[in-house]
Amino acid sequence: MEARRQKREHTAGDIGRAFHDLAHTYTICMQLTLGKYGLYPGQPQVLFALKALNRPTQNELAGYLGVGKASAGISVRRLESGGFIKRARDKKDTRCIRIYLTPKGEEYVRWCSIDYDMFYATMLESFTPDERSEAFAMLERMDESLKALRSRLER
Repeated sequence: MEARRQKREHTAGDIGRAFHDLAHTYTICMQLTLGKYGLYPGQPQVLFALKALNRPTQNELAGYLGVGKASAGISVRRLESGGFIKRARDKKDTRCIRIYLTPKGEEYVRWCSIDYDMFYATMLESFTPDERSEAFAMLERMDESLKALRSRLER
C-alpha cells in the first residue's frame, strides 16, 4: 500500500514528452479556436501587440514581440491582406510607416481576447488557486532557464 502512495520520480525525458504533448494539444486547440477568424497561431499576439503599442513601426513591433524584422514583416503582410491592419506614413515623420488596427482588427482583438480567456480558464479549471500559483511559478522558472540557454546558444 505504501509503495502505491509514493510519487514516481520523473526523468527529464518524461517531462519533455509531457511538455511536447501539452504543446501539441495546445496548438491543435488554438488552431481550431482561431480558424473561425481566419487567423493562424501567433497572429492574435501581433494584433494584441498593435493594440498595446498604438501605431508602432514594424521595428518597434518586432522588438515588442521578440521576433526578427523579417518575421514581423511576414505577419504584417498577412494581417494586412486579411484586412485586420493597415500601414500609413507617420504625419510628423514621413520616412516612418506606422501600423494600426482596422475596425475589423479591433473587433477581432476583442473576440480573440474572450476566446483566450475561455481557453486558459478551461485549461486550468481542474487546478486549485494554489496549484495555479505553483504552475505559474514553474512556468516562469522554465522560461528563465530556457532564456539562459538561448543566451548561451546565441553567443
